[in-house]
Amino acid sequence: MKKRLPWLIGLLVILFANFTASAQVPERKGWWKFDDAANLLKADIGTSLTGDGTPVEGPTANNKAIQVALGSYLTMNHGIAANGGGTTVNEYTLQIDFSIPETGKWHAFFQTDPAAGNLDAELFTNTSNAIGVADAGYTSKTVSANTWYRMLVSVKNGEFLKIYVDGVLWLDGTSQPVDDRFGLLSSLLIFHDNDGDDATINCSELGIWDVALDADQAAALGGANNAHVPVRTKLGWWKFDDTADLLKAEIGSPLVLTGTQESVTGPTIANKAVNIPLGSSLKMTHGILPNGGGTKINEYSVQLDFSIPEVNKWHAFIQTNTSDNLDAELFTNTTNNIGTRATGYSTNFVSANTWYRMVISVKNGEFFKVYINGELWLDGIKQDIDGRFSLLDNLSLFADDDGDDAAILCSEAAIWEVALTEAEVLALGADPTAQIPERMGLWKFDDPSNMLKADAGLDLGETGPNSSVEGPVSGNNAIEVPLGSYLTMKHGSYGNGGGLMVNEYTLQIDFSVPEIGAWHAFFQTDTGNAGDADLFTSKSTNAIGTAQTSYTTKTITANTWYRMLVTVKNGEFFKVYMDGELWLDGAGQEIDGRFALADLLLLFGDDDGDDGLINCSEVAFWDVALNPDQAAKLGTASTVITGIAQQNLSGSASDLGQNYPNPFSNSTIFPYQIQKAGNVSFRVMDIAGKELRVINEGVLSPGKYNLEIHSDHLKNGIYFLQMKSEQGVMTRKMVVAQ
Repeated sequence: MKKRLPWLIGLLVILFANFTASAQVPERKGWWKFDDAANLLKADIGTSLTGDGTPVEGPTANNKAIQVALGSYLTMNHGIAANGGGTTVNEYTLQIDFSIPETGKWHAFFQTDPAAGNLDAELFTNTSNAIGVADAGYTSKTVSANTWYRMLVSVKNGEFLKIYVDGVLWLDGTSQPVDDRFGLLSSLLIFHDNDGDDATINCSELGIWDVALDADQAAALGGANNAHVPVRTKLGWWKFDDTADLLKAEIGSPLVLTGTQESVTGPTIANKAVNIPLGSSLKMTHGILPNGGGTKINEYSVQLDFSIPEVNKWHAFIQTNTSDNLDAELFTNTTNNIGTRATGYSTNFVSANTWYRMVISVKNGEFFKVYINGELWLDGIKQDIDGRFSLLDNLSLFADDDGDDAAILCSEAAIWEVALTEAEVLALGADPTAQIPERMGLWKFDDPSNMLKADAGLDLGETGPNSSVEGPVSGNNAIEVPLGSYLTMKHGSYGNGGGLMVNEYTLQIDFSVPEIGAWHAFFQTDTGNAGDADLFTSKSTNAIGTAQTSYTTKTITANTWYRMLVTVKNGEFFKVYMDGELWLDGAGQEIDGRFALADLLLLFGDDDGDDGLINCSEVAFWDVALNPDQAAKLGTASTVITGIAQQNLSGSASDLGQNYPNPFSNSTIFPYQIQKAGNVSFRVMDIAGKELRVINEGVLSPGKYNLEIHSDHLKNGIYFLQMKSEQGVMTRKMVVAQ
């Protein structure tokens, strides 16, 4: 260990330097650290402070602090020129590393009136221990006594007031006008209030910038004493979908292969996997810094979506030894249970050729947990800090030193620098086979002023009249398409399934019919509306089908809402699911034959009047044939859908980044990149796809941006942010946990 430590320290310095550089934190205009008891108020950058205070211990033994008692304060001459379009300093960031000896009291942070006597402070902790002021609002989170915090007050008058605590946004406050409250004159009073609301406070560091720092920069600055603030988003993510580069990363660094690998089919048709045979392994460089109170990484989570071709064999999942010359840390044993001798084994067992989502949540000194498909299978014996399961800079997947690593398939791997909670594991989704891929197109008909607009993909076209009507539930509208009218869909899929046309796809139609005993047309592949529809309800039986595929034995009733999924794979099958149940397993058609799509698809169109009035509340399109598990999960026309996969954007995955923090309680940041100038808009949707908010950013030039989302009026749960730009439509999942 002594030989490794200097190398490890060097790695930490490099990683931290890279992290800080990536956030591009500018140099402070003023910096005061209070470490010299003989000259407590001296400046590391800028002009020395004036005022009264007593030296005390800070966050660590080598980091001292000043204690400023009730009635005392410090004066800062910051040296920043007027900015932000006014005569005062309207844009700046103030850093205060502080702790309070007592809660339940008012503590003043700063006052912009240099006359020092006739105004309230600009920012407080109140008697409920929240941070804020009446004009800007208060945080929902609160501070505790004798706990050190790094607070950043980021001000841009006329636009925003944000308060970050330990790298996390606690308050997106009400912005003030230019040259109004929070505008600075030449002097700034620290810890002063005019009427006694300035209880004793300790401060280990002050800093000031002449710009408003952003969320990335706040995260890079971290907590008091520059402590790294762990994020609850993936630091590494690998999906194995690119057969030309199985090792590439969606997030983080590419994997490294030892031995051989093979691309194979994964849990679903659209989700590929890698086959790692006996004696081969993958190695990840995860980028996590040592944590959990030791010199190694003692807290983390790993996700592995896996399947084993054979049971009754040892299969290795992870190995922390970077040389791969020891036993793995987690196995399936010969009785197909998951665990290891150090932690014990699960009572549940795995089966062959079955896909599982495993999440390993580790916090050495406290717990070792293994979740399978969202269920806790193993609450194992906890290990010592820096003991078993602690990580160095690399982690090996599927490696073992003595042959206990039988062939294993993996469709997805991910790593976090925190131990995920049970709720967070559930939010990842359960069975990989039921994960629903991202729709290429989605149309919901909820906006009566623009019923044809797309939630994903391109807006629909129309031929003939239509009108807005009530849908399956309150708040969910629908479109009424009468006889002789139809809609046109540009689905955006390219030729697939071995032909020139689209031979594999899934079409979702949520519908009801006001009367039975009539023909109703669902879709037509002839773009000129010169032929029969390709799927009907029969006039005589009210069954669903067509002559070539046969008809369902079950029938529909009037004024009843159904969710129909038509899954097509020409050359193999044609299936119709109703409310998650297979109603028709029809005859598969030839490649590029019936049901194959050109670039345009007609909805509810027929050439000779077999297209009776129909109501539709939702249409969706996938370029893969969904499986029975996915159809069951999509459920009915009023089902709340979970587990919709985030869009895998080949070549543009960075256009809409994953939010941080995630889950979040007050607010979260989505980084995004614009590659081509044009209109940019966002939609916040619930897990049923219901639109909750629309955010129009207008025309943006190419560059990098951040979008902040607040949890106001959002209950705990899973939501989706959809970005629409000239690049297309991109979706990310977020979790609110207040």
